[in-house]
Amino acid sequence: MSTKKEKQTLKKLFPGVEFSRDGNSVTIPLPGTPMPKGVKKTMKLGDEIDNPWHKNSVFFWCLHCERAYRRGECREIEGLQMCPYEECDGDTFCDGWPWEKIREANPHYPVIPEEGTHYPLYPETSKKPKAKK
Repeated sequence: MSTKKEKQTLKKLFPGVEFSRDGNSVTIPLPGTPMPKGVKKTMKLGDEIDNPWHKNSVFFWCLHCERAYRRGECREIEGLQMCPYEECDGDTFCDGWPWEKIREANPHYPVIPEEGTHYPLYPETSKKPKAKK
């Protein structure tokens, strides 16, 4: 934070906000309220999309629930673009990874992911029998 005005604005928006001594980082406390239910999915387009990275990706994968969704698909909660799956608390800005990156680590995953399917980043490998001593 470089200006006093910016700090004052953050203090108004986020009670309990903390600033580092060097002024290079900010800690904002998360609200203690549970994720609301019944928020419908919506589709954002163009500049409305909160995740500006990987503009060529059509599908994204959520770090929290490990499911894929289409670019721009989200639930809007208190001005934030959250993962489109209702019981998930991941957001599309930080927790949305491009599907291509997930497939690099898991080439057996489909090119077009199925909606609602759980795609673990590190799937369990088949357990090998223990060697006898």
